[in-house]
Amino acid sequence: MGVQGFQDYIEKHCPSAVVPVELQKLARGSLVGGGRQRPPQTPLRLLIDADNCLHRLYGGFYTDWVSGGQWNHMLGYLAALAKACFNGNIELFVFFNGALEKARLHEWVKRQGNERQTAQQIVSHVQNKGTPPPKVWFLPPVCMAHCIRLALIRFHIKWRPWPGSA
Repeated sequence: MGVQGFQDYIEKHCPSAVVPVELQKLARGSLVGGGRQRPPQTPLRLLIDADNCLHRLYGGFYTDWVSGGQWNHMLGYLAALAKACFNGNIELFVFFNGALEKARLHEWVKRQGNERQTAQQIVSHVQNKGTPPPKVWFLPPVCMAHCIRLALIRFHIKWRPWPGSA
């Protein structure tokens, strides 16, 4: 099912369970759910589905993409995220889906075609204009998931492949 499928199920079948929360209040030991108190010495554990937020973990769009500045930007963003979570008593768990299920193969092929077209537009733009492409054409580097995994290790954030993935 995955995290996205689970979230879709909860939103559809249990709409009253979907409420905005302040993670720092939860992490400080404020009310959890049903009026229970969570001991403040135990960290709040937060699960992140990396495949659905790689762009955000990467640090978002960054204009210095030609000379490699985006990697420093990504490391800076992940360092700030790790520090904020540590200071806020939040323990992150990041999961990566390491397998492509047969049911998602058609979706993957379509996405690859779209990314190929965008890459052609980017190359054409750089050749013709000599400037970075517009934000809307942002393509993540091919090895971004692997680089994010290495950065997570560097900042002592736990990550795992999604259960059942190869």
